[in-house]
Amino acid sequence: MAVRPSITRFAALLLTLTAACDRPFLARDGSIVLPEPGGGGGASVLTANGIEYMDRTSVPTPVIVSDANEPWRAPIGFILPKSNRLTATSVPTVLATTGLAIVMRPSDTRVPSWGGEVLVRVDVIAPAAQGTARWGENVAIVIAAGARTEAAELVDAALGQLAGRDRIVVLDAYGARPIVPLMPASNRSMVTAAVRAQLSRRRGTLDTARALAAAGRAVSGATVQRVLLLSEGDVGARAYRTASLLAEGGVQVSRVDTLEGTRDDRVAAVTQAIPSAGDITFRDVRLKFAAVPAPSHVLEATGGDVRWRLDEGELSLGDIRAGEARTEVLRVTVPPWVPGEDFTFTVQASFDDRRWGGPRLIEAKLPCVYDDDIERIAESRHGDVIAYASAMATLRSLDQAFVGADVQRLGGLRRVALLHAKSMRLLARDTKDFAVQEQADMLAALLGVTR
Repeated sequence: MAVRPSITRFAALLLTLTAACDRPFLARDGSIVLPEPGGGGGASVLTANGIEYMDRTSVPTPVIVSDANEPWRAPIGFILPKSNRLTATSVPTVLATTGLAIVMRPSDTRVPSWGGEVLVRVDVIAPAAQGTARWGENVAIVIAAGARTEAAELVDAALGQLAGRDRIVVLDAYGARPIVPLMPASNRSMVTAAVRAQLSRRRGTLDTARALAAAGRAVSGATVQRVLLLSEGDVGARAYRTASLLAEGGVQVSRVDTLEGTRDDRVAAVTQAIPSAGDITFRDVRLKFAAVPAPSHVLEATGGDVRWRLDEGELSLGDIRAGEARTEVLRVTVPPWVPGEDFTFTVQASFDDRRWGGPRLIEAKLPCVYDDDIERIAESRHGDVIAYASAMATLRSLDQAFVGADVQRLGGLRRVALLHAKSMRLLARDTKDFAVQEQADMLAALLGVTR
């Protein structure tokens, strides 16, 4: 039978479910429970009916598409290791030219022979030459505006001014609580998604002065400290006094009224308050995903503009500044094919190189192999990519990768994401990889403050 109750009710039903259900289910502590002795040989699958178990001998039926306009459908849900542990990390593939590196990390190198999809983490890095970009800053954004304003768009405009050296923290003056902890500004889509999620919830009592004080503490320690206040009208005497004290301490405080002027005026005010990290060095950066066998399409991305072609997909990232860094996650389809055969993504980056003076193309390949053993596929999945993607999914910025809106009916993905972050911490301990540990800590902190 399928497990349907909300995750918040699992505690009361835990014993009953264990006795009555022969499939795995998600317990209140975030673990996946396997009632049958030994767990069998296979993998757990997150479906619209909850966590289900698939035996390694039960090969799903491929979804055959007869019309190019037919919507894409996944053969099964999101595959999870039955051990709850993500024990592998990705190997980066780099597209690079002078002043620009695009680092790609796929979630899988073993892809299902019945078809499916691969998550690809894309890090866009534009190293700054001497004099082309400023040094890093700590920037805090305080939102003292209601849900009906364009605060999220203004936060995104501010993030567009920052670079890989900068660190960002966002606080909600309603309740004076953090929305995201201090993190690298390269996580641009994650910050924007967290802000949108917070603005859609019920919020606390407005206390702008307290939020400004917390922002000042958060940005302390950097050479340059900035606080940007997004507010509606007058913020009150207490807030003005707090802002004055921050300014006396060396913090550069700016305010933008979210109701004043036109949208363009407000965006211009934000970009004036936070100076640009550097000059635009690459214009109209696009990533094209083609595959053999074909077709392969980009279904969804955390940022940028997704475009469909007949047998390939494209992601437009726009303009890139000197010193900029950003991270996005993409969902790319995999067509069904024969187990043991190769599957290769060919990724082509096209852009206008302003220093070189013309259009450029660079290309790289992401090699995979088809497999019909679901247990082997599950155990080889890359924890660093999966953990980042699941954190984005809790913010409704990549939720379609995890069975879409159906999983919200079961209580959401937060416990699955926390499970992945915990698994990353264990993996970092085993491999002694500081970068994995740092990412796990950041994701756990984000999930903590956006609860």
